Order: sequence, then structure tokens, then C-alpha cells
Amino acid sequence: MPAGFAAPGVLFAGNSSAPDRAFYRQVFNKLPRDQYTRYVEVGVGSFAAALVAANAGIPPSHMETSDVTLYTAIVGTCVSGGDFASLGMTLDGEPVEIPDAPPAEQAAHLLYVHWLARMQAKPDVDYWHNLVTDMVAREAEHKKGLAESLASIAERLPGVKFTPKCMWDHIAEAEDDPHAIIIAAPPTYKAGFEKFFDTGGRIEWDEPPYSVFDPEVDMQRLADHMEDKAALLMFLQEERTGIAAHPTPVFAHPLGDVARAYVISNRPEEIFELTGGPKVALGMARSYVPTDLPIIPPDHEITAKSRIELIPIKSIECDYYRDLWMHRLAAAPGSYNVLLAVDGYAAGVMGYGAETMTKPYPGATKWTSHILMRFAFGAPHHDYRLTRLATMCCLRHGTAKLVFTGASEIILAASKGLVTVEYTRHPEAKGLRGLMTLDNRAKHPDGYKLTYGAPWSQTSLTDTLTTFLAKEKSWRSSRSRTTA
Repeated sequence: MPAGFAAPGVLFAGNSSAPDRAFYRQVFNKLPRDQYTRYVEVGVGSFAAALVAANAGIPPSHMETSDVTLYTAIVGTCVSGGDFASLGMTLDGEPVEIPDAPPAEQAAHLLYVHWLARMQAKPDVDYWHNLVTDMVAREAEHKKGLAESLASIAERLPGVKFTPKCMWDHIAEAEDDPHAIIIAAPPTYKAGFEKFFDTGGRIEWDEPPYSVFDPEVDMQRLADHMEDKAALLMFLQEERTGIAAHPTPVFAHPLGDVARAYVISNRPEEIFELTGGPKVALGMARSYVPTDLPIIPPDHEITAKSRIELIPIKSIECDYYRDLWMHRLAAAPGSYNVLLAVDGYAAGVMGYGAETMTKPYPGATKWTSHILMRFAFGAPHHDYRLTRLATMCCLRHGTAKLVFTGASEIILAASKGLVTVEYTRHPEAKGLRGLMTLDNRAKHPDGYKLTYGAPWSQTSLTDTLTTFLAKEKSWRSSRSRTTA
């Protein structure tokens, strides 16, 4: 499966992060239904906040959404039951054919065409070439995954309305309505969405007229504009600590060491009545620091003679790399953290937790003899899947011995292996294929909750590297054959 921002999962991640959505959920759950009968979301993205609102009991039939990107227009047309032909989508000047299929499959095809053109517009290096190769070789599988996600969104938002429209125009239509709540997630840098979805001019469509949002001035412009309006506003802003568009943000959580994600409202006191006051996500004072090792260059050649090391590190050092490489701290911090170094470069991080054994959930029995693998993540690389190398190292009993020292040695001695939980959009975490065994798959509001387990590996570090390189060579060879 393609990694990072090329993965189809990112198409359904939404603009808001998990802490933001959790805060929105708290507001939506307590929002007076008789007072606010109109939900308006501009820059709706992947409908993440709309799904939170629906889960909180706001009827989708009361929702009006809009955006100006083709990606969201395809998703919005699908979930609102619109006509895909009205989008006027073309590829290299020719209309994109819409298949005779259910709406979710039609939308999946259009998204795939857009997605592939976006990847093909990337620099001509092995990393992007391999992603495109995978997309072409497994076109049907990728479309199937997209269609399933689209169908799930449509099922959860029956009756939602969507219109391709500039956010300022949509806000103007609702700002004087005292029964409207307006939600916005503007771009965090100028022309951010335009750059994210750039296809090098190959894809065109009947996009609505709109002005490019410049957060340097338009965040403040939005806050000032809505100050005395009848509608209730909440919008997301990412900014340096202490520089918010309103003197009283209603929510904040950390983005690294010097930045914050804020939720801004035109009526903070009204929001506070619902939430009990301003809310701050845990960890606001946490600082991140790197180790002394430089990060591995994405073109660094790894060979059987490469020097591989595992170094116990502090959580503030580990989270520096997780924040840098994962783009968001989706997993909880590890209590026992290890840095993977290759040839003197920082190449990956992994984190263990012992609560599965020391503080199991009531009724939990199966995994009380397994240590928790909180995360294993590798640095971006053009040729190697370093996340797999980090995972293989994490599965080693010898790696865990580096950090389970002192009193915690007895926990490791009593353990039989590792267990991990993945929350994904897809029924399998392909990054763990061949490394851990899927034990349980449970439906989740946003996809699946997958439980994987594995016994401890007794493989030496040298043999782990040898096995990794052999598997990577075989993987690259198989991918090359699919496009031969």
C-alpha cells in the first residue's frame, strides 16, 4: 500500500485531527437542537466534522456543505446524490468517462483518476515511481477500497447537501441566520489545497470561482468578519503559540513544541456554556528534542554491511521523530522507547507499553501475557520501507531487553510476545502483513479496529537486517514485474 500522503487513507482523513474532532463532538452533543437547526460546513474536506456532527445527533438533512477542490466535489456529489457529469472533469483535455455503476463506484473511479494523475505529477524518482506502479497494478483493489469508504460516508450522511462553492460566499448566505452553526477548516498555508491536489494541469473541471485563502491575513479576517454575526462560528487555526485569531480560543492542542491548533469561535462564552469552559488537550507543555544523530537521507543505500543499532531514548526524543515522520501523533506515547539507527543515521523509532500486562481492561485475558507495541515507524526513504524494518526490530526480544530494565525486567520475562491495535479505513493493515498475525477485526465508526499479535523473535540484529533486505529486494522485483 502506498505510504504517507500518497495513501488512499489520507483521502478520508479530513482536515481536523482527533483532538479537534473530540472537542467538536463535545460541543455538538450539547448544542441546543431547537435553537440550531441549520448546520453549515465550509471547506468540508472529507466530511470528518460532518460525520462527528451526525454521530452526535445532528440530522444530516439539516447539513449544508461546500468546498472548492475537485476531490471534495467528487466525494460531496457522491454522498449528496448529485450528478457527476455536472463536475465537467477532464483528463488531458478529454472528458473523464463515468462508468455505468453505483454512485460510490463512479466516485471511486473519478477519485482514482485524480489520485493517479496527482502521483504521476510528482518528481521522477523511485519513491513516487513505485507508488504509481502499485496504483496501476492494483487498480481494482484501490478502487474497491475507495468505493467502500465513500459508501460508508454516504450511508452515515443521508440527506446531506453539497455545493461546490467559495467559503466566503457560503458564509455570507448563513452568517445572519441565528439558527445556523458554521464550521470551517481553512488551509494552514496559502494555496495549501491547490498544492496538495496539484496534477500539473492534467485534470480540469468546472470549478467554482473562489479566492485563494491566505492564513496570514484571512484567519483574522474570518474572526473579525463574524464577530457580531447572528450565526455561531467555529473554525480551526494552526499557528504559533499565543498567536490566535481571537483573544479567547475555545480549544487548543499542541503541534510540536512551538505551535498550536486552535478552535476559534465568534462567541466563546456560548461555547463555554456547552463545554464548561476553555479546553486544552493534555500535553500542551510537552517539548520535543532530537537526538544527536542526523536523519537518514531518503537516497541512502542500505546494504548487508550497513551498521544497525538500537538505542534507548527518552519519550521527548522519540516523539520528535514521530511528529516529524507521522505528521500527527496518532498513537499514544510509548513508555519504553527505542531509536533505530542505520549507519549512524536516525532511521526509525518504536515504543512499547506494559499496561496490557500490568493494567489490563476488565475481562481481558488473551493478551495479558503480551507487551503492547504502541508504534513502530520509519523515516521516509525512496527505496526502502523503513517502517517494516522498525517493526521487525520491535518484534525482537533483544530489542525489548534494552528498555525493560530494572523492576520492569520481570514484565518482559513473563511476556510471550507483542500485541498491537490498528484503527484503519481498511480491513487489513498491510504494513503488518507477514510480520504479525491478524487476530481480530471489529467494525469501527471510521473503519476497522484490528488486533495483531506475534510471539517474540529471537533473531539477531544482523539477521534481521539481512532478512529485511532480502524481502525488500523481492518486493521491488515483484512490483517491477507487474508493470513489465
